[in-house]
Amino acid sequence: MATTASSQSRAGIVPMFIGLMTAMLLSALDQTMFATALPTIVGELGGVNLTRWVTTAYILAATIMMPLSGKFGDLIGRKGLLLAAIAVFMLGSVVGALATDMPELIAGRAIQGLGGGGLMVLSQAIIADVIPARERGRYMGILGSVFAFSSVAGTSTTGSRP
Repeated sequence: MATTASSQSRAGIVPMFIGLMTAMLLSALDQTMFATALPTIVGELGGVNLTRWVTTAYILAATIMMPLSGKFGDLIGRKGLLLAAIAVFMLGSVVGALATDMPELIAGRAIQGLGGGGLMVLSQAIIADVIPARERGRYMGILGSVFAFSSVAGTSTTGSRP
């Protein structure tokens, strides 16, 4: 009977884990692809003097949201916050994609950072909630491999543009 219960719980963990990996990939791939494409984007929007703010806005917003996401996740639950972080990240993506000048792009990246900070922390916190401590290292290692994959995929995808 213990084997049946274990396999049932594992069957529920796999789709959840794939979803968490996808959420982390969303944020990690965005960072690598955007860094590669940034010179072209800045050239088209004509704001070389504001280039640093595009990256700084994302990093600053993500850094602020990481501890807040962790704390609010402890207080009100992680699932809803993760879904909200995905929505905020996507909103920031739309704002950035529709930007017609550098301040709009910077605002979009800041909004993305708010969502991206939540994605990183909440994905790992959900794994810590669901996976037993003795198995957690394996899952966190796989989750960490998303960053290695995104580094290669993000650079090669945008690096091949004419």
